[in-house]
Amino acid sequence: MMRRLSLIALVAVAACSQAEPEPAAKALAEAPAAPAEIPEATKGFAEGVRIAWENGQAVTPDEATQLVGLNGPEGAIAALEAGTPGSRWTTVLVGIASAEPAWLDVAAALEPGATGERATELDTALKAALATDPAATLRVLEVARQRLSPAVVCAGDARTTGLLKPAVETIADPALEAKKTACLEALG
Repeated sequence: MMRRLSLIALVAVAACSQAEPEPAAKALAEAPAAPAEIPEATKGFAEGVRIAWENGQAVTPDEATQLVGLNGPEGAIAALEAGTPGSRWTTVLVGIASAEPAWLDVAAALEPGATGERATELDTALKAALATDPAATLRVLEVARQRLSPAVVCAGDARTTGLLKPAVETIADPALEAKKTACLEALG
């Protein structure tokens, strides 16, 4: 399930990143009279998100953070039933991929306990978050963290880095300049 969501997310990011932005005036003048059809990749991603929540495995960022406080990062990952399709772990990954600040804080709290496949899944969710809201994602990254550093989260294969680089280049916040530079170096 997670691999399907990750693939769908990357396809959706690729579809969005290939469109050329139009000047605002031209876009308004040429706006269609009827609502535009939602691309299939976007529908697939939205369906994957719905499936994660419809399975009755809802969890909020506060609940996930409480699990870390009670059980530590490794125990929280186990309590979220990581590795089980449709589990609360899947919901956490979808939340992190949304780049909402509360979910990105959950990623930072869980990162020390993520190993093996869980670390790979967390990295994939953070890459999706980087594509969704690069500034919010870079805010939680720290150069000194093992897996939660710009050098790690921004690294990847040529296809992934090609999708992420344009998003990172849009960051204009001077407070994020050092992290942006580190991320762009990792992206190549």
